[in-house]
Amino acid sequence: MEKLGLTGASKHTGDDALRGLSAVLVDGDEVFVDNGAIHAKSRVERGIAFVDDRALVPQPRHIIGFWITLHRFEGGTQGFYGAMPFHLWIDSEAKKGYKSLAEQVKGMEKAIRGTVDVSSVPADVRHRVAAFLQQIRPDLWEHAAPGFREAFLADGAVREDQTR
Repeated sequence: MEKLGLTGASKHTGDDALRGLSAVLVDGDEVFVDNGAIHAKSRVERGIAFVDDRALVPQPRHIIGFWITLHRFEGGTQGFYGAMPFHLWIDSEAKKGYKSLAEQVKGMEKAIRGTVDVSSVPADVRHRVAAFLQQIRPDLWEHAAPGFREAFLADGAVREDQTR
């Protein structure tokens, strides 16, 4: 798989599934790629002590992340393939946060398998992520798996695993 600007420099060697995985985060008005999230070291997570109960985070801001995967399709074209959301609640001032590691791992696995389910994310956030993905890699957006674009642009679409 070619090295892509979306995934940045990969520390993974060999042909493993994580090479095509990226994290796109939505923090307030900002949408950005932060692949440190793959190893729980995104810029919003650094310096934060994570707790087991969201109620223990005094003034949390809700950050929505998306695991986005790439796939090389028949004919050699490469495009977006899987997308699953995950959630972080961070209080930077108190240096506390909450996240479900199990949710993140399950979502990562589903995205790698090609599942797209962003229906739980508000439409305005999905549309902002769609615009961001189109802007940074229009080629990958154009060659995305069936249903990928529609899931981000429609009101609650779900596309299951494409490897069946």
